[in-house]
Amino acid sequence: MIQTRSLDKSYQLPGQQVPVLKNISLDVAEGEFVAIMGPSGTGKSTLLNLLGCLDMADSGSFTLDQEMISKMDDRALADIRKRKLGFVFQSTSFIDYLDLPDNVAMPGFYSGMSRADCRHRAIDLLEQVGLGHRLSHLPGQLSGGESQRVAIARALFNRPRLLLADEPTGNLDSHNSSEIVNMLRDLNAEGLTIVLITHDEAVAKAADRIFIMEDGSLSHASY
Repeated sequence: MIQTRSLDKSYQLPGQQVPVLKNISLDVAEGEFVAIMGPSGTGKSTLLNLLGCLDMADSGSFTLDQEMISKMDDRALADIRKRKLGFVFQSTSFIDYLDLPDNVAMPGFYSGMSRADCRHRAIDLLEQVGLGHRLSHLPGQLSGGESQRVAIARALFNRPRLLLADEPTGNLDSHNSSEIVNMLRDLNAEGLTIVLITHDEAVAKAADRIFIMEDGSLSHASY
């Protein structure tokens, strides 16, 4: 599903160029669940942005589901994101005045689906994540754990091949964190490929493999 070779990424600051990713080579098989750990500022989110086609590396190659991402223009990258990728972030970024089905259905609205079809799929997904009883609620009426369930439902709307999750349990207590991790494991068991960024070792251990990001370099975890 994912193959990167020698990815490098730097950011230009006034008077200096700051390297963020250094020689990143990573293979993730279809249906695999991979976790990437490391302290803040080590490049984890930058790597996830590259894998999510939200940014481009300065050098190296990246193939996603047999498509050479590193040679695509912005329009092609947007198409890849729409067809193959789902994103879950620590910040859920909902539209406060829309009910849950409309928030979940946003990817469908942008894709040109009818409102009725969007709502129907969104309700199915909300029921799948255990929130069928919250359909008329607004985002501000949810707990943190419920908000992340809605975010997962939204990420699944376009039936992605790959789910990218950046600290999805970072704002949750241990109980809600465990529920979100269990949900991710269930989705992975159904065949969804997942790459998870986390600082929490207990969350990372739900994955098939764990990598450590340190000073912009990636290595296998020793546990």
